[in-house]
Amino acid sequence: MNPYTGRLLGYVCLSLFLAFVAGPYTGQKMVSKTEPVVYLSAVALSTSAQRLACLEGIKSVSEKDLTSFPKIRKALSFLSRSPIETNQVSLYGGNLEAFIKGALGQSQREFCFEYNERTFKLVWLIIRDMGSLYLVSLNEPPSVPSLAKSDLSKYPEMAAYMRDLEGAAQEARELHREDKTEPTGSPSGGSVKTLDDATKLFEQIKRQVKRRRLASRNVKQASFYRSERIQMGWDEWADLNKTLGTSPEKAVFRIGDYLIIGFSEELAERVPTDIQWFRISRYLFGAIFLFFGLYAMWGIYKKRPGINLNPGWAAIIGDGIFILFVGFGAYCLIEYGMGKYFAMTSFLGDEVVRSICSIAYLPVTAFCALFAANQFNQSVEVENEGLRLHYPDGSKVLAWQDIQGFDLKESYTVVGRGGIMLPRKLQTKLIIQTTGGMTSLVEPGFKETKRKLISTIKDKAPERLQSDLEKVTEEW
Repeated sequence: MNPYTGRLLGYVCLSLFLAFVAGPYTGQKMVSKTEPVVYLSAVALSTSAQRLACLEGIKSVSEKDLTSFPKIRKALSFLSRSPIETNQVSLYGGNLEAFIKGALGQSQREFCFEYNERTFKLVWLIIRDMGSLYLVSLNEPPSVPSLAKSDLSKYPEMAAYMRDLEGAAQEARELHREDKTEPTGSPSGGSVKTLDDATKLFEQIKRQVKRRRLASRNVKQASFYRSERIQMGWDEWADLNKTLGTSPEKAVFRIGDYLIIGFSEELAERVPTDIQWFRISRYLFGAIFLFFGLYAMWGIYKKRPGINLNPGWAAIIGDGIFILFVGFGAYCLIEYGMGKYFAMTSFLGDEVVRSICSIAYLPVTAFCALFAANQFNQSVEVENEGLRLHYPDGSKVLAWQDIQGFDLKESYTVVGRGGIMLPRKLQTKLIIQTTGGMTSLVEPGFKETKRKLISTIKDKAPERLQSDLEKVTEEW
């Protein structure tokens, strides 16, 4: 096996070994799964419980205020029915802006108001005349089954839901008590004249910060009136409804100061599932490619006859760098193949990069192997009859009478700088001019090797070639 073929096979196998062993993979595929999911929302049954959703206060609305807004009146009537069928309605049109700014004198997007002894919250989409109306609280709860707090231990997800809700409500109650005890005539930022004024202002700022923190930290709990999906298993939900005598599809029951409205539905989702065989087989494949890669490259580091233009350890380092370089292409190829044939989700994420690198992997690997073989597998034997040049694919003999002279030739590559492609010197090759054309040798990586090569050639070259060799010695 010549050095080029051995390197090519070695690069492919060892880069695949690195990709299988070190590459990050999800090891999962997405499968379609239909399962029941549970949604919960709540309606407060006391003033303290509703305060969490209405930190900015509550306005009052009368029949007169609704005269010019029939759509809003209809929505409020729907949410005022007993027993409760739902606690939220979407509004399309209805001149919400006029209702908010005219009837209520409000300017914010969300606010609470009272109507017929019930508290509602209106969330307005300013860009369009759209919004949502929620039932937040009612004074007289309907006759529904009740679950004692002592029984919540049987239902861990429901217990967690109530624990978070009541914890946030407790913070809201403490904030309300602090607001009630706030002294009148608290100074503004521009009227702080005494130490007492500064203390009052500081306390006022603390309450405002606490209110914002409560609103931001407990966004989910503060929006208990919105229907949210919870991570409750179907078995727990079905067992809870069996205990209460309600239907899992639509259930209304009471826990403490809240009326819980829950419903379930069958939802088709794409969920990740492990590709078990790949998690183990990737290391088996890696071991196989490691064995074949080392076997393919085992013989290419043998010392070649004559003067080696680059030492064996330099070849090992160079090969290691090239293998690491093409390893990313091998990783992309595995990602692409596993995604296409086994539906594995990609860790890389960028499909364009993965596809381009997969396509370019083999051509780039072949080029790297060719370059390394030419760079690290050339040697020269200097004999009395001439030069014997050893290349990766064979040897060439040049008799002294056929050699006409020696010269140097620079080779370049192209690099991009500032959006402009510019030439960059790669190496300076030794050119041997013969009666049959030109033959080249790569530039050795060390000056000592260059001096040894030219000095050995000068010792045995005829007199007519000495001037060329002197020139090469000075310039190379």
